[in-house]
Amino acid sequence: MYRLLIVDDEYHIREGLKRMVAQSGLSVKVCAMAGDGETALRLYAERRPDMILLDIHLPDASGLEVAQAIREQDKQTPLLFLTGYESVPYIRQALSLQATDYLLKPVAREEFEAALRRAGERIAEWRITGEEAVYRQRSSEPWYREHLLLDLLQQRRPAEEVIGEMERQEFFSETSRPPYIVLCCELEELRQEETLSANERRGCRNDGNPIFPGLAWDVPIAAAGEKVYGAAVSRDRCALLLSIASDRAAERTAQHIRQDVQERLNRAVSIGISRPVQRLEQLPEAYEEAVLAAEHRAWVGYNQIIPFESIQTNTLNSSGLLEKELLMITELRAGNDAAVQAILQEWSMQLAGLPVKQVKTIVTQLVLLAMRIIHNETSVRQAAQGQNPLLELSRLRHGPEMIDYVFRYFIRMARHIREAREQGIPRKFQQARQWIREHLQEDGGLNRLAAYMNMSPKYLSVRFKQVTGESFADYQTRVRFERARELLLDPKRKVAEVAEMVGFADTNYFSIAFKKHTGLTPTEFRKTFL
Repeated sequence: MYRLLIVDDEYHIREGLKRMVAQSGLSVKVCAMAGDGETALRLYAERRPDMILLDIHLPDASGLEVAQAIREQDKQTPLLFLTGYESVPYIRQALSLQATDYLLKPVAREEFEAALRRAGERIAEWRITGEEAVYRQRSSEPWYREHLLLDLLQQRRPAEEVIGEMERQEFFSETSRPPYIVLCCELEELRQEETLSANERRGCRNDGNPIFPGLAWDVPIAAAGEKVYGAAVSRDRCALLLSIASDRAAERTAQHIRQDVQERLNRAVSIGISRPVQRLEQLPEAYEEAVLAAEHRAWVGYNQIIPFESIQTNTLNSSGLLEKELLMITELRAGNDAAVQAILQEWSMQLAGLPVKQVKTIVTQLVLLAMRIIHNETSVRQAAQGQNPLLELSRLRHGPEMIDYVFRYFIRMARHIREAREQGIPRKFQQARQWIREHLQEDGGLNRLAAYMNMSPKYLSVRFKQVTGESFADYQTRVRFERARELLLDPKRKVAEVAEMVGFADTNYFSIAFKKHTGLTPTEFRKTFL
């Protein structure tokens, strides 16, 4: 099966060509697609496709320039041009780059398939005539073992072919055996750039070679001997293969890498961890899992160790639980830790009756949402540093301990968010907000608060808005309905009782105001969340 890289700046053309390849019945599959020259060259370096289809007109460079850059390091990979330009100079330049075909848009299916066949024939001919010589040359190069590992992980060649070559080269030591785990290590942006040399700022040694990949696998190799194998995917990404590996061993390895990279490069690194596999043929799938986990860092926050298990999503069977989770996230974002605790108590009892696998799915998705909120709150993110809830959850095997962990985690994070909201607010006005929360039932709130604070009502109203960012009335209304939602989650309380506790003498008016504020009547709210 030959792998094709498609390069065209038109999305619909790329998708159409991809469909034509899939429907052709040929031994060709699309391994990647790019809409510009820079992406094309990066994908070429990462994926090493067997053949490349190039448009000449690209937004940042011409396809001919991309082809020239490829030909400077690769004289063999078949290049096919598909363009709207029927230009003799272009055709001559394409021929000088040893292009196998120069096709014009719109291309007929038969013509396109014939071009792919010719490219495949050229690859087969080259492999038959030059395979032994190339094999001897490549196997003598110092980077060959890395290249071989990437061939397997990224499916650049058939797995059986690569594994056979690994066996001939005695790639694995005698002590290496399953299970295997793949790690994808992603170097993050600099934190303290001024402390690094110009080469180090680019992630290079003084000789210009990348520091990170070698460093990232030197650490586990030193700890685990010959049972760790590494390959540099790019300057900022490397892949590690661990043999005889457990989840805990992979986690310890990732922690060592993260610590060492921080100490030596003053850089953060995010690490995705695949699930264990038993056969070498399963390693491409494991690599994809590790990459997906690492790329999830943009969602849950950088400098994380992210097991693939933690980012899987499954359909929830209980819409009631989903609704309750969304309410809890809303209250967490508001820093309403009292409401979060009230929801958690009810939620925990419902979770306790579910199978362990479903519990893990639900709590993990909930933690992922919480981590996203925390990642966007700088002050809260600093308070949560050093905690990795995804790792903690991946270690837990029993439903009750998962529920207990998430219960404590959410209450702690809600408290951090509330405290972050209150930072910078003078103590006197923090006391004012607390007074409002404790006197929701009383009339004449602003005048009574002004008397409590020894200020005139007018001055208090102006200063309250200046200091807290909310008017007295807006803050009181928000707190009233936050408290109302919290109280309504207690099925023993009547709606009239809740209305009175948050300062509404008329139950009907409370119901109208509650619906205007939340979109639901108190009764509908209870049916949804209880």
